[in-house]
Amino acid sequence: MAEETLEESIFKTLSHQKRRDILRVIGKRKEASFSEIKTQADLPDTPSLSYHLNTLDNLVEQKDGKYRLSDLGRDVFNLICKT
Repeated sequence: MAEETLEESIFKTLSHQKRRDILRVIGKRKEASFSEIKTQADLPDTPSLSYHLNTLDNLVEQKDGKYRLSDLGRDVFNLICKT
């Protein structure tokens, strides 16, 4: 079985609306706490947000209890904003 490319991984990740919402929340705020993301992205529960953040692992970084976009995450956020 062929390994998934970075391009395929990113488009698969972005196929879910809630993950795009999470990227928008973090991108607009520059950094956000777990609870801020949960509230602003209108996620129903903590496990759902945890799952989506884990899926966004190459686009989002966590430091000091805050989530920020990685360099690649910023590029993806800018693409989302243009579409």
